Amino acid sequence: MTTPQTVAEWLIEKIRAEGTLHEEEASYLLEKQFGSEWVHVDVTGRMAVSQDVLKRLRQIHGGTIQWDNSARCWSVL
Repeated sequence: MTTPQTVAEWLIEKIRAEGTLHEEEASYLLEKQFGSEWVHVDVTGRMAVSQDVLKRLRQIHGGTIQWDNSARCWSVL
């Protein structure tokens, strides 16, 4: 069974492997890997990661990943 924890762990691995990962790209990858329930279209019309996954990501990355709001991407610290 796929959970927000599972998806967040996968996303963290992707971010660490790539060094930087834009949310729109991450959303498409998540949808392909886990299904549409883990992404949504935000108010600007962009694909975005679900709030449940983002919440778990923030709880488990241990301060090793940062979010850049202007670039809409995560990067490894």
